[in-house]
Amino acid sequence: MFPTPQAALPLPPRPDLKKYKKPAKNLVKACRSNDPSAIRSWAVQWVEALVKLSGLSMTADLPVGVDRWVDQVASFAQKQLSDSEKQGMTCTASGAQFVIARSHGFESRPKFANFLEMLSHEDSTASAFEAAADAIIFGDIAMQERLLRENPNLIRTRSAREHRATLLHYIAANGASSTRMVA
Repeated sequence: MFPTPQAALPLPPRPDLKKYKKPAKNLVKACRSNDPSAIRSWAVQWVEALVKLSGLSMTADLPVGVDRWVDQVASFAQKQLSDSEKQGMTCTASGAQFVIARSHGFESRPKFANFLEMLSHEDSTASAFEAAADAIIFGDIAMQERLLRENPNLIRTRSAREHRATLLHYIAANGASSTRMVA
C-alpha cells in the first residue's frame, strides 16, 4: 500500500476520474523535466489542492500532514517512474496514473477507476460505505444510524481500498482516522 494505509491521501468531494487526467499529465511533464525538483513541486501542488478540496483542517496533533504527504508522494513517484536498468525515468501516463491511484490507497489504476465509477452512483454500496465511514470519522451518529437502517449489510461491507477495512475497523481506530486512515 502507498507507503502505509495511514498515509493514503483523502479523496476530494465527488471525485471524478476525468479530473485526474490533468494531475497525471502534469506528473509526466514534471518527470520529463530537466529540473530535479519538478516531481516534488508537482507533489506539493497536488497534495495541497487535495487538502483544500477535501476541507481538511490539518493540525499538529494529526498523525499525517501536508509536508509528510508531499515527501511520501514525491518519493513514491520518483521511485515508480524511474527505470533503474536505463538509469533514467520512464515518465509514462500509466505510471503517473498508478502513482495517483496508489496515493489514494488503491492497488491499481483500474481498481481506482472502478471505485470512482461506483462512487458516482449515490445508490451504490460503495457510496453508502463511504458515507458511513465518514459518519464514523466525523462523529455523525444520526447519519450512521440512518445509513445502517437503510442498508444493514453495510456492517459486513469492506472498503474498496487496498486495506479492505470494515466499518468496525473505522470505529476501532478511535478517532485516529481523521483523514480516512485505518490502522
